[in-house]
Amino acid sequence: MTTPPRPALAVAAALTAALALTTSAAAAPAAENPPSPLALNWQQAAETDTSIPGVTRTTWTEKNLPAGTRPRLLQVVELDPTAAPISLDGTVGKAAGQAETLAEQLAGVTTVVARHPVAGVNGSLFKSEPKHPDHVTPVGAEPTTLQPMGVSVTDGVLHSSSCWGGGTGTAGAVIQYGVPYITTLLTTLNLTAADGAETRFDDINRDPGRARGCARDNEDKLVPKEVTPEKGVFRDSDEIVLFTDDYRFPVPKPDLDPLITTEDDPGFEVVLDSTGKVTAAREGRGGEKATDQVEVPAGGRILQGVGKGAVWLRTHAVKDTVLTVGQKLTDTRLGREIVLDPSVDVVSSFHVLLRDSKIPTALPDTCGQTSTETGLCTDSRVALGTNVRGHTVFVTLTGQDQADDVDTSTHEDGASLQTFAKLVDSEELGLIEALNLDGGGSATLMTGTTTHTPPTDRVGGKYVHRNVADSVYAGVSGYGMYAKPVPKP
Repeated sequence: MTTPPRPALAVAAALTAALALTTSAAAAPAAENPPSPLALNWQQAAETDTSIPGVTRTTWTEKNLPAGTRPRLLQVVELDPTAAPISLDGTVGKAAGQAETLAEQLAGVTTVVARHPVAGVNGSLFKSEPKHPDHVTPVGAEPTTLQPMGVSVTDGVLHSSSCWGGGTGTAGAVIQYGVPYITTLLTTLNLTAADGAETRFDDINRDPGRARGCARDNEDKLVPKEVTPEKGVFRDSDEIVLFTDDYRFPVPKPDLDPLITTEDDPGFEVVLDSTGKVTAAREGRGGEKATDQVEVPAGGRILQGVGKGAVWLRTHAVKDTVLTVGQKLTDTRLGREIVLDPSVDVVSSFHVLLRDSKIPTALPDTCGQTSTETGLCTDSRVALGTNVRGHTVFVTLTGQDQADDVDTSTHEDGASLQTFAKLVDSEELGLIEALNLDGGGSATLMTGTTTHTPPTDRVGGKYVHRNVADSVYAGVSGYGMYAKPVPKP
């Protein structure tokens, strides 16, 4: 497949040609652009996978390797809605609070086999949280909950607030009417009581008093490493957190983390029905007894407050009155509000890899792990982008399958952000925009029901694919044309 030049490069080529017409024959020839990183050290597979209409998967294998290393794989999936009725969408799977693999999330999109998603990748960055000792894990679920690091939206429902990002939010991809738009996103969350009192609330679907991965506002303070060995824990003793009815895990109880005292507060809990009416307002969080398992009622919501947040709820969330929940999503890059209707899905990130065919100067060169022997990073990478044809593109950079008895420390399977961005920026791919999604053990790419990326997490001595918070996929029959199963209350 031949990729047309990207706009900026096409203009440059045209300008060079025009100058050549006005330059004397004796003038030195113009210097050619150096080969891309992809052209220099990667070999494209002879065959391109086009077995699914509208989906093209191209594989590149690394060459010229350092001694003792194995070639990495770069896979590029291009989605063409003009070749088949497909469009982009997002999902959190069966529940916003429950972890699933990408395969499980995509299998749950529809019960109609012929309309199974045709391609997908994992989505937002997230943190896994252990369940409270008193919680009973729902049937079929893992004993953990999930906390996305940034905005997560499916069908217009917010499942997580934005990272603070100094008041401008952080990167994300807005998926609407089947196409993605990469920008910077900030949430504004507030409550209005029947007596006119107003306050903001802090987040959605996570333990009050304890945020993971990023600050949600300027009141969240990073916990020193002397207090907890976990990285990126933020505490705030005065919070209100909302829980949606698709959380489907018992809501938090106090003292989930014995090292973080801000979430030890018993606090106050409020239950809302589908109209916002307060149907219950009670002391404590998650029930009075250790055996209590409080879940969000179907169509309703639950609010939990600690510190000043508990005081506000106790004072203003009066039973049988209406409490109005306000949720606003702002594109701070363009200064516009994104209306949270059922057409909107969002996955979040910290880093844009490409903006207008250029690598942002602010992109750091970081990686979770590196091998001192090879200099190669061992974090797999995933990107969501758009190309010169206006098509959505999934990109993964991973290692290859290996036996369960092989040590992962010798398995090169990824790259630093800068190295990955340079690969993604290669002219051969024709990408205009690209967003870095969750990587490492989360990195998963599927077409149809086939997973093309190797598992890297080890459970019980076996390599497995990691459970993820949400995912992005190409669905069949165009935007909104399939029926999602209605969950049982």
